[in-house]
Amino acid sequence: MRFLSVLLVWLFSTTASAQVLWPNVTYDPAIPTLKSVVGHDHGDAISTPEQIGRYLSALAQAAPDRTRLVHYATSWEGRPLHYLVIGSPERMAQLDAIKGGLQRLASGGPDVDRLVSTLPVVVYLIHGVHGNEISSGDAALAEAYHLLAARNNADVDLTLREAIVIIDPMQNPDGR
Repeated sequence: MRFLSVLLVWLFSTTASAQVLWPNVTYDPAIPTLKSVVGHDHGDAISTPEQIGRYLSALAQAAPDRTRLVHYATSWEGRPLHYLVIGSPERMAQLDAIKGGLQRLASGGPDVDRLVSTLPVVVYLIHGVHGNEISSGDAALAEAYHLLAARNNADVDLTLREAIVIIDPMQNPDGR
């Protein structure tokens, strides 16, 4: 009987906390959840390429000062390929200048040391390279939600203060 009681407590506590992406984090209700946009929570179903695109669009609309949704290509089967850029409002306002600085850094030149010391870190997370990677697109959506909705979280605050995060949720939507 004790085993059954422990099992039931564990099941209910796991179910109750399944929607919390990170412990002890408060999420901003102004940022839409995956369930509110596509009808299921993280891990409850596999999001289709269309649902992933719809959710990224909803995130970009909810936080336009901290995001930029970029359509960069179309897949062989005609699906859109896009990535979501996330950063602090200050970083996002300087995004074009940062891009130019990164291009100058890549080509070398006399101001390399200055660029290295002043440009933010750029993190590019690419998901769904292989068609049988079913969890990667949904992991990308959880990452984006966490970065945009987590409030007063030291890790997220540091990341957004020091970096630009680029999330490509599906490099291969046709295989999904």
